[in-house]
Formats: sequence, structure tokens, C-alpha cells
Amino acid sequence: MNWEAIGAIGEVAGAIGVIATLLYLAVQIRQNTKSIKGATLDAITERKQYELRWSSDIAPAWRKSLMDPDNLTENESWQITEWMTACFVARQNEYYQFKQGLLDDESWAASEKIIRMALGSDWQRNWWKQFAPSAFSESFITLVETVIEKREVDYRSVVENIEQPRNASDA
Repeated sequence: MNWEAIGAIGEVAGAIGVIATLLYLAVQIRQNTKSIKGATLDAITERKQYELRWSSDIAPAWRKSLMDPDNLTENESWQITEWMTACFVARQNEYYQFKQGLLDDESWAASEKIIRMALGSDWQRNWWKQFAPSAFSESFITLVETVIEKREVDYRSVVENIEQPRNASDA
């Protein structure tokens, strides 16, 4: 065997090594992407659970904002404003995660439903109009305005419909 043949064998072996390395890296990148998406979804789920726990603390104020907003106390308005701010900061984060491809379509659709429900009454929509320009990015504001236009959820009606069967059984 001559040196040219040995050199050719070395080049082939080197090319196979490069291809194997690229395949290995592709697998690692794919696994890393799945891991990042999983961690993102886990963090979002944890945040939503926290919001739910917090929302139970402000339930009376939230209910009053739906049923009798003109009689909200200053403290109740403050509680709802703080919850709404936290809620929408979380949704804005989810929106950016979605735009980066770290949140799938189905998960983002669930976040949009939360936006619709959180802005499902006049008081909450007024809060958004007053507060949003000073707190959120233009692209997120545009997105939320589009969601508001759909206006698929009237939160007050949702609450009233949930309570009707319970009230009927109380009679």
C-alpha cells in the first residue's frame, strides 16, 4: 500500500468522524431544546398556580369588581391592580417565550384565554387602558388589544352561570 492510499483512507476516516460528530451534536441540540421547552412550560405552570393561590386571597375584591365595581374600596382596587399587574407581566413573558418558539401553540392559546378572562369585565378593561401603556411593550399591548376585540369571555356571566346551579339547590 502506498502513502496516497493511506492518506485517502485517513481522509475518509476523518470525514466519517466529522459526520458522526455533527450527528451527535444535532441529537444533543434537539434534546437540549426539548429540555428548555419543558423547563419553560414548568415555570409557566408554576406561575399560573401561584396566581390561582393569590387570586383566592383577593376573591371578594375580584367579585366586587365584576358585580359592583363602583363600590370598590381603595384597598380592593389596589389588590386587584396588583394581581392584574402580576398576571399580565406573566402573560407578557409567555408571549415572548411563544415568539421564541419555547411555548407551543396550545399552551399559548391557554394563555390567551387567561387574558380574555382577566379582561372580561369593564373594570378590568379600564384598568388595562389606564395601566398598559406605562407597563408593557408595544407588541404585547397590540396583541392584548387584538384579544380584547375578540371579547369572547364575559367573566361576570361565567361567574353567574357557575353559581346558578348552587343557588338553585340552596332554595
